[in-house]
Amino acid sequence: MDKFFLVQIKRTNGTIEKGVVVKDSLDAAEQGFHAYLSAYGFGHDDKTDYVQAGILNGAGLHMMGRVWEKPAPEPEEE
Repeated sequence: MDKFFLVQIKRTNGTIEKGVVVKDSLDAAEQGFHAYLSAYGFGHDDKTDYVQAGILNGAGLHMMGRVWEKPAPEPEEE
């Protein structure tokens, strides 16, 4: 199978949303991978504290993946 599967998971306000998007090429899957992480991870969406993206090929081989989790707040000094 010459398809790629973009797995998208995020937790926003405590609710987990997930999905799989079918892409026709690895380039298209990678573009979606980076776009998803950029849109929701790295503090771009204040309400989202966990983002995971991954790409599987048609044989189920994990091509790439990344998890971003919002850092815990620094403890306040006394």
